[in-house]
Amino acid sequence: MLETLTTLLLPWSELYADSAWIPTTVLAVHMLALFAGGGIAIAADRRVLLSTPSTREAYQAAAEDLRTTHAIVIGSIAIMVVSGVSLAASDIGTFAVSKVFWAKMATFTVLIANGAFMRRTESRLLAAATAATAAGVAIDPTTQSPSPHVPWAVLKRSATVSLVSWFGIVLLGTQLAAEQIVELGGREVIVVLLVV
Repeated sequence: MLETLTTLLLPWSELYADSAWIPTTVLAVHMLALFAGGGIAIAADRRVLLSTPSTREAYQAAAEDLRTTHAIVIGSIAIMVVSGVSLAASDIGTFAVSKVFWAKMATFTVLIANGAFMRRTESRLLAAATAATAAGVAIDPTTQSPSPHVPWAVLKRSATVSLVSWFGIVLLGTQLAAEQIVELGGREVIVVLLVV
């Protein structure tokens, strides 16, 4: 199967290897999406971990901020997926057998699953905060939430998983680049080094 995939991707691999601007463009797009999406997500996770909204209005503002932030992060992740597939397809034979590559993909999967859970939770929090504001309900001091069904601690746990996942992706990407440096020489070293 790997041979078939390698053969199917050979035109892209050759185009990628023979071009001066395609690798630069794909890598730049991938890295910028990682920096933008990961940076914004890490900042949002930090805000969640450090905050405990104490009023309905603060709770609603925090939930709306998360919703806005996640829209940007999701766009960045979509760009990372497209550019990442392009990078992997450029040398599928190497990446397909790399344990570090698959560990990075597993970590990315955890990030995506956690992000979906976090997005659903923030929607529930926003709905609860909006309903609480409309009804004049106070924040429950036990759950730090306008709804006993959606405590703020749930978001804090997701923020922790998100932080660990983003850092894990960068760490594994760096390790993947280090493995490639050992195996490759010349121009490819520079190309793969940037695949974080």
